[in-house]
Amino acid sequence: MKILLMTLNSKFIHSNLAIKYIERFWRVNHESDYKKIELDVKEYTINNDMDHILRDIHRGRYDVVFASAYIWNIDSLSILFSNLKKINSNCIVVFGGPEVSYDPVEQLSRHSFLDGVICGEGERAFSDLLVHFFNEGLNLEVESVQGLTSRNRQQASQIMKIDDLDSIPFPYVDLKEYENRIVYYESSRGCPYSCSYCLSAASKGVRYFSLDRVFEDLRFFLEAEIPQVKFVDRTFNINRKHALPIMEYLVEHDNGITNFHFEITADLLDEDYFNLISKARNGLFQFEIGIQSTNPSTNIAINRPIPFDTLKEKTKTLIQIEKAHVHVDLIAGLPFESFNRFLMSFDEVYAIGADQLQLGFLKLLKGTPLYNDRHRYEYIVRMEPPFEVLENQFISFDELTKLKEVEKLVEWFYNSKKFHHSIQYFLSRSASTPSAFYLEMAFYFDLKGYFDAPISTYRLYEILYEYYMTKHDDSELFKDLLKFDYYASNLKGQRELFHYEDLPRFNQNRIEILKNEAFVQSFNAGYCGQTPKQILKNVEFITLKYDIMTLVQSNYKGAPRNLNIVMFDYDRSNMTTHGFKAYKIKREEFEGD
Repeated sequence: MKILLMTLNSKFIHSNLAIKYIERFWRVNHESDYKKIELDVKEYTINNDMDHILRDIHRGRYDVVFASAYIWNIDSLSILFSNLKKINSNCIVVFGGPEVSYDPVEQLSRHSFLDGVICGEGERAFSDLLVHFFNEGLNLEVESVQGLTSRNRQQASQIMKIDDLDSIPFPYVDLKEYENRIVYYESSRGCPYSCSYCLSAASKGVRYFSLDRVFEDLRFFLEAEIPQVKFVDRTFNINRKHALPIMEYLVEHDNGITNFHFEITADLLDEDYFNLISKARNGLFQFEIGIQSTNPSTNIAINRPIPFDTLKEKTKTLIQIEKAHVHVDLIAGLPFESFNRFLMSFDEVYAIGADQLQLGFLKLLKGTPLYNDRHRYEYIVRMEPPFEVLENQFISFDELTKLKEVEKLVEWFYNSKKFHHSIQYFLSRSASTPSAFYLEMAFYFDLKGYFDAPISTYRLYEILYEYYMTKHDDSELFKDLLKFDYYASNLKGQRELFHYEDLPRFNQNRIEILKNEAFVQSFNAGYCGQTPKQILKNVEFITLKYDIMTLVQSNYKGAPRNLNIVMFDYDRSNMTTHGFKAYKIKREEFEGD
């Protein structure tokens, strides 16, 4: 008997934690007793050629295929398996995952190729179903598999939950296949909140892996020196007796390489968290904080009545520690939030100064309370996944379209961190609020047709300079800011916009100063013993007409005009949360006078 467990990830760098858990649960608990069952596990992406995937699955001659379905892959899975059924009608197709768990009967009626749906957590249901296939034959006429809905069992099955999470084996065996991919991990399941737009609202309570189990798992990642481990706990810090010891363990056992990403709620942060984070290595932790809206009426409507002032102050404190990357979220299209009220939310959250601000758009998901209230708020929603809102009684499609353009500009010019000081300076010279600033820029981009075609990163520098010059006349200073940002981002190559006449013997002086062991020791002892040529693989020298570092330190109040040299160090072991360190070098020191 041949079984395939598969999914389509949204990108190659992503991996699927669910099917790894399911595979390991089967192999540890049942494989030795049912050796005639051959189980393959495959992860494709939605960007792969679907004909290639179809051929690959067909050549496997599988008796049963289980697919993990999500909002981003359900359409592709539907096309893939409707075609597979045409060429192999005997293959049993079973879907699981959040996109099908909340309306399994409707999924079966809509998709003729689909034979069954596993609702909720799949580890035990999958194993029970394979045992049934082994003992009773390839059919879904079974009442004993909790979580299964089939054509012969036409009622929505109870969502499956596993109470003892430690009974689920650690999902990873060999991490070599994840060298260039994000590794996902969970220390808990469930969410204490009931946000009306989220599928977690359909399940109550939080279950935890034991701390001993979590520490053992984390040791595996640390020893393997995985670049990033992304916790998928819905609210990691909801239980400080669970969260704090995990973070303490990571600080104490830090390998100097691995970064850990957590989704948290900022209102629960306190001095114990702040003190611990302040002791951590730069970049050890990364935090994602969902604010969603600053409108009290909106937050009450979506069951998130957390005062924004509390979120703001705690998040700002976290940012000021300057040890962790901080990402905040907003959602456009929520109840009671008009276009102008959303702009207020944007401005208030922008002012926090997080490393990234994600401007998302509401997706109305089946199984959520807000989906059930969709008629009350007059929601108009796209029929196809990801079921994004087109408009509601509070905000129009035209207004959401404007916010889509703002979102793109925020991604390019704010979240990329490639224009950090240029945008800060531009905003400091503008009388506009951040939202008005980005709306005005969006109008300019639309007028010039810049949204209509792909734009290279360097071209964005040119366009920002071009746009700036429609507002101000200090062209050389702004060019210097753009040049500083360009090289701070570790972008390479000589560019016309940044072309200045170099100092005499500029290249030779770079070599000479890097031969000076005292100089090298002063900025990065890790380079001691390396040749200048080796060091230059990780550092960059540039000349500027203005003292940009003084400008930045003065909060963009003013910069002396004088030719100066800045060196960027991109060494990973020496970098800040900004990804580089910058040093201003005196001209006489650089020239050896």
